[in-house]
Amino acid sequence: VTGVIAYLRNFNAFDRTSVKLGDAARGQALFEGKGECAHCHRVGAVGPRFAPDLSDVGAVRRAAQIQRSLTDPSSQMMPINRPVRLVTRDGKVINGRRLNEDTYTVQIIDEHENLLSLTKADLREYAISTVSPMPAYKDRLTEGETADLVAYLLSRKGR
Repeated sequence: VTGVIAYLRNFNAFDRTSVKLGDAARGQALFEGKGECAHCHRVGAVGPRFAPDLSDVGAVRRAAQIQRSLTDPSSQMMPINRPVRLVTRDGKVINGRRLNEDTYTVQIIDEHENLLSLTKADLREYAISTVSPMPAYKDRLTEGETADLVAYLLSRKGR
């Protein structure tokens, strides 16, 4: 029941008075240029895989959630996307983003885009951060630029 409720709350309905939408084309230019979002995020078949894929962000997040992600990234970070720091028994430090986890193993994508599956018993340290590595755009973008970027991301519906 909780999963169904969460799914329904994530429908793309939003109150247009609470979030100002701009121009999606200008938002795409910001995504690829000034915002430097494409340096970490993937859209479609273009971009790195280190940060979460935004190809379908418009289908799974509402405009207000996207806007909050831009201004305060840590507040909207999904638990599965939290950055992790692992230290193996031999002292090797691995930083990455958690993709999956169960009782005995953790699967991550490291900062070099390598997929790794590690057994937790083989780790000396396993730390999950609640702070997003994404910069906050509250002071980096104007209100209009933020509206354009939200419009572009909202247009990303996947296939």
